[in-house]
Amino acid sequence: MSGGTTVPEDRALSPDDWPHPAERRYADAQARLADHYDLAVESRVTETDAAGRVHYLTGGNPDGDPVLLLHGVGTPAATWLPLFPALTNEYRVYAPDRPGLGLSAAPSYRDRDLRSFLVTYLLELLDDLGIDRPHMVGNSHGGLQSFLLAIDHDRVDRLQLVGAPGGVSRDLPLLFRLLTVRGLNRVLLWLLNRGDPVENARQSMQRVNVVDASAIPEALYELLAVGQALPGRPESQRSLATAQGSYGRAHPLFDIRNEIVRIDRPTQFVWGTEDAFYPPAVGRPVTEKMSHAEFHELPGYGHTPWLEPNDDAVTLVREFLA
Repeated sequence: MSGGTTVPEDRALSPDDWPHPAERRYADAQARLADHYDLAVESRVTETDAAGRVHYLTGGNPDGDPVLLLHGVGTPAATWLPLFPALTNEYRVYAPDRPGLGLSAAPSYRDRDLRSFLVTYLLELLDDLGIDRPHMVGNSHGGLQSFLLAIDHDRVDRLQLVGAPGGVSRDLPLLFRLLTVRGLNRVLLWLLNRGDPVENARQSMQRVNVVDASAIPEALYELLAVGQALPGRPESQRSLATAQGSYGRAHPLFDIRNEIVRIDRPTQFVWGTEDAFYPPAVGRPVTEKMSHAEFHELPGYGHTPWLEPNDDAVTLVREFLA
């Protein structure tokens, strides 16, 4: 498990504060990405009982309503940085790295109660920050976590799902079905990560996340590339893949539609027609059964629509939270 080394808490961190060389390289790449967007964001950590060290990015209006951004299964918190400029004038924004990605600890997900483990560290983080019910914006796996925070713990104010969220179907794309097979996932990840790390990151984003990658800066690819070398990450990600399913079939947690429809918080789905996980037709029936939900379809957008060249998704996030 990553995180045994000491990292200062309760203050903004610089790349030099990280003891491991790979962590320093990642923190430096993260800072360069923030500079690309001309952002004044802080890199901080808190120590949790559930998952060890949790790293998060934060910025914006200290007196604004809190907004929690939860990323997908293979993209770290820094992937949200392009969205920060649209929110930081009015809101206090927090983007944590899920354990196993970014600068958070890298625990094993094996033999865990997945439903509890996916949110317990977030509950500890919210308690440490003194936040009761933040506005929640979740993408993909972060959407599943957002649903669980609302259903099991009533810790959500407004709820927005940007990109197909987990929790609406047990049908996974072929690659993700294969990654649930122990042993095979090790070979697949090795094959996907051969060659130049930056080029691998570029191909991964275009394969899974976006239709048009022209707005993605080189600094983001460089961040994703150095993230591959973070201590404990490959083992943690493989353990998550097998915890999420077995031999191509997703964990039952990935189909909680009957529970999602009972969420009574203001909810919005923002869904690209070219989403690599599920088409909009998967999400619309869920929306129609909810009491305070709306559905926005984005023609020609992929799984992380705020990374596409146009700002349609960014505008929808800002308007929904307002």
